[in-house]
Amino acid sequence: MPEGPVVHYRKESSGFGGTSLSQGVPENGLRPLELVFRGIKMSCKQKTILHDVFGMAKPGEMLAVMGPSGSGKTTLLNALSGRAKVDSGVITLNGELLNKELRRRICYVLQQDIFMPNLTLRQTLKFCALLRLPSSMSTKAKMEYVDHLADVLDLRHCLDTRMGDTLKRGLSGGEKKRANIACELLTNPSLLLIDEPTTGLDSSSAYSLMMMLKQYAAEESKTVVVTVHQPSSQIFHMFDRILLLCKGQVAYFGKEKNIIDFFTNIGLPIEPHYNPADFIMEQLKKGCEIQEKIISAAQELRCTADYPSELKDNSVTDLVSSSFESQYRAIECPHCQMTMWQRMHARHHETDPSTEEKLLWSVAKEPMISPPVELRVMVDESHKITTVCSKKGDSVEDEDSGRSSWWSDTGHSSIYDSHEDHLYGPKWPASFWTQLRVLSQRNFIEGRRRMLSKLNWAQTFGLGIVSGLMWFQIERKEETIFDIKGWMFFSSTYWMLFALFEALVSFPPEREVINKERASGAYRLSAYYCAKMLGELPLMITLPTVFHIISYPLLGFTASYTFLALWGFLLLSTIVAQSVGLFVGAACHDLQMSVTISSLYSLSTMLFGGYYASTIPPWLSWLRYLSMVHYTFQAMQIVEFEGGSPVTCAAENTLYVACRQENATFVPPNDIINKGGEPLPLWANTLVLFLFLLVFRLLGYLSLRFFRTAK
Repeated sequence: MPEGPVVHYRKESSGFGGTSLSQGVPENGLRPLELVFRGIKMSCKQKTILHDVFGMAKPGEMLAVMGPSGSGKTTLLNALSGRAKVDSGVITLNGELLNKELRRRICYVLQQDIFMPNLTLRQTLKFCALLRLPSSMSTKAKMEYVDHLADVLDLRHCLDTRMGDTLKRGLSGGEKKRANIACELLTNPSLLLIDEPTTGLDSSSAYSLMMMLKQYAAEESKTVVVTVHQPSSQIFHMFDRILLLCKGQVAYFGKEKNIIDFFTNIGLPIEPHYNPADFIMEQLKKGCEIQEKIISAAQELRCTADYPSELKDNSVTDLVSSSFESQYRAIECPHCQMTMWQRMHARHHETDPSTEEKLLWSVAKEPMISPPVELRVMVDESHKITTVCSKKGDSVEDEDSGRSSWWSDTGHSSIYDSHEDHLYGPKWPASFWTQLRVLSQRNFIEGRRRMLSKLNWAQTFGLGIVSGLMWFQIERKEETIFDIKGWMFFSSTYWMLFALFEALVSFPPEREVINKERASGAYRLSAYYCAKMLGELPLMITLPTVFHIISYPLLGFTASYTFLALWGFLLLSTIVAQSVGLFVGAACHDLQMSVTISSLYSLSTMLFGGYYASTIPPWLSWLRYLSMVHYTFQAMQIVEFEGGSPVTCAAENTLYVACRQENATFVPPNDIINKGGEPLPLWANTLVLFLFLLVFRLLGYLSLRFFRTAK
């Protein structure tokens, strides 16, 4: 048969009532998943990471991917989960090519335990359940599910403990690992991919965790794939199948009970009472000669009669030849760049035209310009053709869920075929408004302990009192105009810098949580971004409000209009600065670079704000229009000097022409405001600040959407 045609046979099978991990979880009717992968090849920067990797895992079994560090274990899991694009190969679930719908039934537990550090375990599981469990479940049922899951994973005693991070103590390593698994088990997945679940755990905790996974796979008929580096002998014998990797190639695939015989048959017998995992790792590290010997033996084992037929090199070719080629033949058309499949006549060579059908396979009118297009046809047993096409090339990104929708080559039929198993439900378990509400609440709780910490409260009270005492009961006269402007400039720039760097520093760790949750399809990016703005808004304006309430009355100014107007501009400038921090933090993946860029921008805006220098060289004067401080400072001056009490002229050596006139008592507000040049009207300054806010918020969202880099 020619290359290119891909045929996928589907078989009808009876339904499977999937059991649930917990009580009260609605039956989803999804069948167990049989994972089969073969010919997986991946490379990065001209370096081959995986080469012709194959294996399979059946429901109720636990497959262990073992190998030395750098052998490609995590890379393989990334490929099986669909989070990394393979150069070539086949990945099927129940005989169906891996796609976005099937990916919803896969959970991927990363090696790193990434959480919001200020949330408790109960809050973490609660928000995860509200976001990822179906909306048909009531909130009470979801919380009961969370409690039951905590009991199953032995997390009940630490539900009210904070997650913690490297700077703040929280859950232990084993508790975090179980919490990581709990967040994924909430969705009742059919396939679990777990990267290094025993890393950082003591032997007892590692054994308990692996025993739980083993029981979960067997009792719930789930498919579990774990990567382990060097497990204990007790854990090693829990595995049903073992995939051994060496330099990105398969060094063994088969049942755990046969691996000792495999090494013995190639002249590498294991000593009695020796941990098989330790023995295997020692052999793989002895040298290239031993490694090549093991890899060659694994390839020879693939050709034995009792080896799974799905993993043999000729399995797909034999399948197509025996079941399809007898009824179809390829017809090449070199002039029109086409290949057609023509249905052959029946066995008795009937000439009824109705028995002959033609199917256009591929078309490329401009083969030298257009990229190749590969069409796949999935044919059931009755040969009724349903078409599924894809462009073989770069992965197509699902922008909201973060899921890639690339296609691999074909699979094969399976006894766990899910031909009727398309009960995936809606794309998102929760509606946009539910996501917005839950994420806003989560961002508020997470940000409250960070932004309203005791140190920040102490700093706010301290600065408010110090600045109020420094300009205490200041007289409104010409000699103190510079001091009044100094208070306005200090208060606005301080809270701008506070908000900018608060958003900047807090964003990198939060980005990891976003990437993890979006990759699992927990929520829309738009819902997260809107929720972050809404959830942190009351927190961001709290401290500047307290500062203003303390310091402004100490200055001796009592006009309510100026108090409220200055407070409004102080909050607006603070939110604008936060928007700048979000944009820079989202666009820059390196913290040092983002801090450098933010410092350069913020300090430049201060220089062009109009306080340090009232006379700017003409060739630099245009830069003040890019300064958010410039517009804030102008607006605050207009409010204070036009709406507040008048400023008395100096008795001698006045700087204002109006004060030199006879009987002049007060300095005209416009003369004070226009000292550094004619300003924009109050409404114009307000409008520009709102434009700054909208532009930087939009740029931040676009940065998150398009400037992501896969790890």
